[in-house]
Amino acid sequence: MSGERARANPIVVESPAKGTVGPPSSDELEVVVREPLCAEVPLTALNSWITPTPRFFVRSHFPAPHVDLPSYRLAVDGEVDRAFTLSYPELRKLPDRTVVATMECAGNSRTRVYPPAEGVPWKHGALGTARWRGVPLADLLARAGLRRGATEVVLEGADRGRERGVAGEIGYAMSVPVDKAMDPDTLLALEMNGADLEPRHGFPVRAVVPGWYGMASVKWLTRISVIDHPFQGYYRTRPYVFIHEGDDPESSKKPVTTLQVKSLITWPSEDAVLSTGSHVVRGVAWGGSGTITRVEVTTLPVDGWEPSVPWAQATLLEPRARHAWVRWECPLRFDAPGYHVIRVRAVDDAGTTQPLYAPWNFRGVATNSIHAIPVIVRAPEGSPADRPAEPRDG
Repeated sequence: MSGERARANPIVVESPAKGTVGPPSSDELEVVVREPLCAEVPLTALNSWITPTPRFFVRSHFPAPHVDLPSYRLAVDGEVDRAFTLSYPELRKLPDRTVVATMECAGNSRTRVYPPAEGVPWKHGALGTARWRGVPLADLLARAGLRRGATEVVLEGADRGRERGVAGEIGYAMSVPVDKAMDPDTLLALEMNGADLEPRHGFPVRAVVPGWYGMASVKWLTRISVIDHPFQGYYRTRPYVFIHEGDDPESSKKPVTTLQVKSLITWPSEDAVLSTGSHVVRGVAWGGSGTITRVEVTTLPVDGWEPSVPWAQATLLEPRARHAWVRWECPLRFDAPGYHVIRVRAVDDAGTTQPLYAPWNFRGVATNSIHAIPVIVRAPEGSPADRPAEPRDG
């Protein structure tokens, strides 16, 4: 189940019609790891509600597999009454659903963690929002018939490779609880932003688990297995768990699941040079279990939760959707030249607020500290503040 057993589908030559999987061009994404490909988007490019596919981050654990459509089959088995397989054309004929959902890599913002954490060195751009179209996973599970005692659904991809400290090859697999699998918005996505999935995004079929970190949205999906016990696969028990300082990594198995409340500034960029006067700061905010109700911005030093620091309330923009980020904007004025730090925090309908500093963990997962960016403010050329002071008598 975790990749150690044989798969129903071999990894075969790719379908020529889908093209090849290569690194993105330099004007699309910033490559973080070239092989297997991991690439993120510059924050300033997240300037639309739907992230264009060329700008959508890529997370790979192994080299992308090449799947031959004529021989492709998706297997549904395990603790079910009626195991079955589906070809790609059969999947395309099933009733579908469209969901707009934000996806964030569990390791996003890892480079902002101190001490440094283990894992792919993401900055803040391992996220995006897409319009996903596909078959609800619940429909396939209903067709299979869940047996009494079924607790988790394991999603397995076609990608395989080696991990440090693990003997032999393994495949990528992740599990979700049955109730999450039965959510009508949990999809077997066939399309992304109105087109067939691209190879780097999981063609021909990927899972999309809205509200959870991206590690659950398994790409190149080949098997859906229902189990009656906690999944013990490598990725569920090793990389995507919280290991805090002092924890025993062998016994600390709290899994990463739901997206944390978080916001990011998409304009201006870090170290931007601004003129004195008024500006409009922009960004995005999201969470996995609630609705973002408030986004606040400040340029004053924050020490803990000092209540005297004023926060300006941002305007939340349309459109809105259950699983998607909300864009926001907030006017700020800089009256004096100098170095300034802009900070943002989001709050959801349960009152959950971003922490000043997220609790440190060994893998740097689910980091949602307040986003802070430094900017330089200068007076416009020719303004009084830009002229040398006149000498005074005496």
